[in-house]
Amino acid sequence: MSELVDKMQHRFKQSSGDIFNFFLKVFTGLVLGLTLALIIHEMMGKKDGDGMLSFLFIILVVTGVFMRVAKKWPVVPVLVFDLVCILIGIVLKFYVMVAPGA
Repeated sequence: MSELVDKMQHRFKQSSGDIFNFFLKVFTGLVLGLTLALIIHEMMGKKDGDGMLSFLFIILVVTGVFMRVAKKWPVVPVLVFDLVCILIGIVLKFYVMVAPGA
């Protein structure tokens, strides 16, 4: 009986970790997709309401590509990837603030 309880606890712990990892990857993919969709939206010079279908399409495609690339990644590499993306965003923000006339 004790072995059955230990097996259930182990499977519950493993399933919880897998679910967290999946939602972390989905969230990262959605943030990447939203960022790229906003960049492309601004580059094309569209107004706020124009191109909503293409906006959603870009978000879904980027999320799917990220999910495919990060299929075998555990939690730690996904968190490191998120950290690198945040640091790159901060560097770009500082570049824009320092060189406003360029």
